[in-house]
Amino acid sequence: MAVGAGLHLLVLKFVLNFDQITRRKLLRTSDELMEAQTWVGQKEGWAPRIEWLEKNLQPVPAGNPSSALQKAAQGAAKSSGLIIEEQTLQGARTGASSTVYATRMKLTGSLDQFIRWGVALYQPEKGMAITALNLKLSPEPPKMIGEAEAAQFFKSPTP
Repeated sequence: MAVGAGLHLLVLKFVLNFDQITRRKLLRTSDELMEAQTWVGQKEGWAPRIEWLEKNLQPVPAGNPSSALQKAAQGAAKSSGLIIEEQTLQGARTGASSTVYATRMKLTGSLDQFIRWGVALYQPEKGMAITALNLKLSPEPPKMIGEAEAAQFFKSPTP
């Protein structure tokens, strides 16, 4: 009798565990469906952007485009009056539709200088943009310390 009750409890535990796993999978799938429906609902807004990218993104040039990006980011920072504390080139990241070359920078200057730098660096026709920016007030206000990533996007090579 005790063996039967133990076996019954073991089967019950297995069924409840299976039910819990199934519920988690269902919840995950439901979330994915909602996200997909959101993207489909926004297709009209994204279609012109995708068309613009396909028309305007340049293929990856011969050589290493990182150095040109680095020079552009440095030049824009210096002309804006920012002080470059650190700079690190990032490896190329290849996605489904684009290849991204980036440089991370630590800069110091005023908010106005950061804004001028962003305006100078943003060049959509060349695929250049600031993809990350974190500003903090320096111990000597109104100076700011910024960590940024400037990137240049290119068409991914088609297989």
